[in-house]
Amino acid sequence: MSMAQVTPILAMIAGIVLSLSLGLPIAWGIVFAILVTLVSVRKLGFSIRQQFGFGWEGVKKTKPVLMILFLVGVLIPLLMMGGTIPAIIYYGLSIVNVDYLFVLSFLLTGAVSYLLGTSVGTLSTIGLSLMGIAHAAGISPAITGGALISGAMVGERFSPISSSRLLVLSSVGMTEAQDGKTRRPAMLATGICAVLFLALDLFRSQAGSGEMIQMYQELLTSHFSINWLLMLPLLVLIGSFALRIKAVTALLLGIVVSAVMVLVHGQLDVSTFFSAMLNGYELHSGTRLDQLVHGGGMVAILNVLLLIVLAGFLNGILNQAQILAPIVDKWMGETKNPTLLVAKATALSLLVIIISCNQTIPILVLGTTLLDRFSQWSKGRELLGKTMLDSTVVMPVLIPWNGLSMMMALTLGVPTVQTLPFVFFSILLPIVTILSTRWFLPEGGMIAIKNKAS
Repeated sequence: MSMAQVTPILAMIAGIVLSLSLGLPIAWGIVFAILVTLVSVRKLGFSIRQQFGFGWEGVKKTKPVLMILFLVGVLIPLLMMGGTIPAIIYYGLSIVNVDYLFVLSFLLTGAVSYLLGTSVGTLSTIGLSLMGIAHAAGISPAITGGALISGAMVGERFSPISSSRLLVLSSVGMTEAQDGKTRRPAMLATGICAVLFLALDLFRSQAGSGEMIQMYQELLTSHFSINWLLMLPLLVLIGSFALRIKAVTALLLGIVVSAVMVLVHGQLDVSTFFSAMLNGYELHSGTRLDQLVHGGGMVAILNVLLLIVLAGFLNGILNQAQILAPIVDKWMGETKNPTLLVAKATALSLLVIIISCNQTIPILVLGTTLLDRFSQWSKGRELLGKTMLDSTVVMPVLIPWNGLSMMMALTLGVPTVQTLPFVFFSILLPIVTILSTRWFLPEGGMIAIKNKAS
């Protein structure tokens, strides 16, 4: 493995670390990595023009994520201007027991994500609502965000209609029945997470109950005409995701219904409306409600969109120039211990996630790259599928510049670096699946290297 192959990876890591250390946008770190990569990969025989072609192909693969982010930026201010989010917060404060908001957020989003099969769809509906309740009740948005994201990733791991889960099964050639026999580590991690969030609920101060909740409800009714009809956009979104309508179409339907709510219930002039769509909605009530009902807008997501474009460009070059293949071979080596094999595959998953900046590419790359190595073992295909489901699928939300984590941060209004320590499911599940390799083997029994005919 030549220095020209290693340099782009080192530049990527150095650029991101420097950006975070200096308080600069991560996009600057990606730009630095791109410039270094263009020079390094040219030494491997690829012209600058070829590399730009590779980069453009990478950008095109990010189009679905860019479209979803754009539509989320449009949807959120409409939901606020039309009164939907204020209504959800009002009724939620009456129904949800905020003394146990962390564990309820985890369990509710887990259940909804399992039914819908989409973490983004879950967070843009019930997740957004529960976050609003947390703000109103004076409860930590960072911990609440961690609970919501953890619950959403439970659905990604278990849901029979989760696209990321189905992609893993397809890439490794694993059946639904085989997956069903490898779920014990994930179920154990889910139970541990529920206990941890319950403990956080029990040991935090209960400042969110009583007078503060009543104050927010009174403020909401004084500035919005709260009624159940305002919940219609939320129902349309949930129904669309439940019916497996594509995310872009579902969000467009939600935008149309929300726009109707704004026309019917909103009391905004044209300039205020366009200002809210561009810069995000601001209530300007002069009360604490201003901190609760605000956000969205196109300006807020421009940096996110730019970062995804740059990350996609860089990933396109790294992928087409075969920069990752030698790293995989070097890292995996010849491993004869199943626990070490799973640990190496998990670490490699994290590395590819960091580099690729999305969730789909690591699944495709690792599914094809590692299958031969795992196939040397009895039940190796199932072991690889379990490892990827318990690591590759859930870890993208831990990386601040990953497309999935950026969508979640934008939706919830809380930066990834703040929620990161509390995304227990995505932190614990890879650890649990590594430690439990010998106890949670597919269909039980010990893994043994297949005997090769001489």
